[in-house]
Amino acid sequence: MKLYYYDHCPFSARVRMLLNLKGIEAERVVLPADDEQTISQLIGKHQIPVLVCDDGEPMADSVEIAKYLDGFDGQPMIREPDTPALHDWLEPFVPNLQYLGYPRWTQIGLEEFASPSAYAHFREKKTESIGDFETALANTEAKAREVTAQLRRLPQITDLTPTHGQPRWDDVTLFPMLRSLSVVKAVEWPEDVRAYTVTQAQRCGLDTFFDRAC
Repeated sequence: MKLYYYDHCPFSARVRMLLNLKGIEAERVVLPADDEQTISQLIGKHQIPVLVCDDGEPMADSVEIAKYLDGFDGQPMIREPDTPALHDWLEPFVPNLQYLGYPRWTQIGLEEFASPSAYAHFREKKTESIGDFETALANTEAKAREVTAQLRRLPQITDLTPTHGQPRWDDVTLFPMLRSLSVVKAVEWPEDVRAYTVTQAQRCGLDTFFDRAC
């Protein structure tokens, strides 16, 4: 197997989470943010992550990849619930994550932005969706307040107990998003949400960005 991914990307983290939890060996390739040709040659468009299976077939939907990896050995480990209300919660959360994250993920030394051309390409593309990065940074306080309020609603939607036994589909849905958010220093994390994020990171062998938040 071969995984093409970005470190900042929550959808990529979802796949990496499953690879680690299941102990599946795969070649992992961080693509430069200005390399759109590699993935386009595989699936006809640029979309991350992409998993190339052992038979050479590419998969490009992170949820489908996660389900494939979970059942790869014939012994699925991810349990219910897969809470519909959590998916509803994500709809307004993800645009806020992108607004706060795009200008920051480029600042913390991630491999996909290592070259000036990769950074410039990413900034040009994402400016089309959130506007100027400097303006977004200037609006941090107001947007961070919105996100803090969203985080405070999470315990009403899903169990955030850090020590629950088997990983759940709710974790596969939620943790990668919170990991990506951890780059935003201005967010006031509820204690239980932060503890959940840190514990999930430890469980699945991924880092967070709390130590690099800006």
